[in-house]
Amino acid sequence: MKLVINADDFGYTKANTAGIIEGYRRGVIRSTTALCNMPYLEWGRDLAKDCTGLGIGVHLTLTLGKSLTGGRSFTDGQGNFLSRNEIYAADLDPDEVYAEWKAQIQRYIEVFGHKPSHLDSHHSVHDFNEQQKTIVLRLAEEYGLHVRRYGPYQYVAGFYGPTATREDLLRILEENEGRDIEIMTHPGYCDLELYRESSYNVHRVQELDVLCAQEVLDYVRDHGIELTHYAPVK
Repeated sequence: MKLVINADDFGYTKANTAGIIEGYRRGVIRSTTALCNMPYLEWGRDLAKDCTGLGIGVHLTLTLGKSLTGGRSFTDGQGNFLSRNEIYAADLDPDEVYAEWKAQIQRYIEVFGHKPSHLDSHHSVHDFNEQQKTIVLRLAEEYGLHVRRYGPYQYVAGFYGPTATREDLLRILEENEGRDIEIMTHPGYCDLELYRESSYNVHRVQELDVLCAQEVLDYVRDHGIELTHYAPVK
């Protein structure tokens, strides 16, 4: 069984990014995805420079921070992305979305010097409808990358908020024994910036505690589970 524990939101704030690195060093995290329009991308790159077993992908976004391209169909007058509810209801221009996501991928390559490990998205905007799915799969083909829910690992939900516990994580692993799966997580430390910016703040520390728990590490070892991450297709 291969297991991808992906930590979303790398580069969001210094605290949550540092917590992801801690989860790699002390826990079961081997994959993360970076918000490439956020101010701590380079800081996170430097923090992760010795984490050779950590795959870092792109966390495509249309709902957090500033746009890199200023597409009119998904930004306000200041160039900020619209809210999640507004994005889901908006008539998004597919050419603008393609250009924005391509810019985010190119930003990753500029900062890290190589292709990302894979693609997923903030608030699952990459496939909330067929148009978005078509765009992300086009980019995946162009860059030779896997995409969450359309790659070699079965996406398994159920680890978030009140269900982000040791018991729930072990239950997920037991129920999916023998399958290659990905579990989305949101671990991190919580600083004042994260506390003010995200409604999912102190919960990230709780997730980090679970993902570094000895009970979880022992289960992975005793059941021969291979902790891994995505890799580019080509």
